[in-house]
Amino acid sequence: MSSSGKKFIEIVERIMIRWGYSATEGKIYAILLLSDRPMTITELAKETGLSRSSISVALSRLVREYLVTCRREGKTKYFTAVPAFLEKFLRQPRETLEREVRPLEDIVKSMIEKSDDGTRPRLEAILDDLKKLECVLELIIRLEEEESECLTNR
Repeated sequence: MSSSGKKFIEIVERIMIRWGYSATEGKIYAILLLSDRPMTITELAKETGLSRSSISVALSRLVREYLVTCRREGKTKYFTAVPAFLEKFLRQPRETLEREVRPLEDIVKSMIEKSDDGTRPRLEAILDDLKKLECVLELIIRLEEEESECLTNR
């Protein structure tokens, strides 16, 4: 594999990890994106050096999340990647806000209520920072909703 191919795989793997996928899922997704034809689990095992079982587990999730399609011919399954970076990227602000920022704000508020005077300023600074992040994420989400036309006109 070329050095640009290796770099591509490395970057896609990092992106996928940041989005909550495993390194194995990221590597498999990247390899399938670069492949000019569908690949089997055996071929992916040879390409990656990973076990068939870890590849199978990773592919199950990637198929379940519509990043990879599976086609069966007899007993053999063939896997193909579906380019979906934009779709996954656009989901990140909303998921970050709902799964991380707002729950963290609630926890910090609760901690402030129970805090002594020594820790209160630090907790209030954290809450202030979280509120600013919430505001920025809400703006991004609104912008994505309002400007979706640029996504459909290309």
